[in-house]
Amino acid sequence: MERYDIQDITAIIVIYNTSCSDSISYQRLKEYGVRMIICDNSTSDYGNQKIVEADGNVYINMGGNKGLSKAYNAALAKVAKDTQFICLFDDDTDIKKDYFEKALEHINTSKTDIFLPVVKTKTRILSPCQFKKKRAVEAKTIKEIDLKNISAINSGMIINAHVFDHYRYNENIFLDYIDHDFMREMHKQNRKVEIMEDNVLNQDFSMETNSLKSSYNRLCILNHDLKEYYKEDYLMYLYQITAYKLVMIKQHKSLKFVHLKKFI
Repeated sequence: MERYDIQDITAIIVIYNTSCSDSISYQRLKEYGVRMIICDNSTSDYGNQKIVEADGNVYINMGGNKGLSKAYNAALAKVAKDTQFICLFDDDTDIKKDYFEKALEHINTSKTDIFLPVVKTKTRILSPCQFKKKRAVEAKTIKEIDLKNISAINSGMIINAHVFDHYRYNENIFLDYIDHDFMREMHKQNRKVEIMEDNVLNQDFSMETNSLKSSYNRLCILNHDLKEYYKEDYLMYLYQITAYKLVMIKQHKSLKFVHLKKFI
């Protein structure tokens, strides 16, 4: 069995309205010597092209916020032919030094298409999760996850490059549910998935601190993406978006969320 090392991995980071100098993900990957492709969705110039190219990495200017799917697809078009595995990271993930050491142990002992870290907050397991009745539902423990129904978030996901010989991200989805859409398609293709239980990323995803305006705009994007994700199941879309609306109405004590403006 061929053995791989860190030079066989290319990391893709989609950066948004920040400098790579301030991106903990970029700085950690630079420190560890990981090849990177940076897709810049920023709406202003943060000097990222100069930083990225000076470090010998690939920079792609998306010309504004074009969404996550288009950024990923643009990056995939630039992946070097000798890349064996592609790793996805948010721009604010603090990656431990042994992350790739542990990942390579899994890669070199398993013929698997997709390797998933465990992504946690202080109180919850964010990823992996599982599909239940067409919904992505968080698991209380890793042991309860059935690989036949597994899903996951993008951050830290390591994907065998050959997967993208037969897949591109759905560009009708702007931001949310891109990861679940990907995992749903991978199940259809009978791709093998492995959970790296010993490889943990600590991350806090939170909508709680957002302003009313920010939360409203964010929900408009989610509404757009849910419609695409559930385009073959309108009732499930209605169920999901109604649940999200109720959470936001309660949180912000505002009925503004009842009527969502069209996104894009």
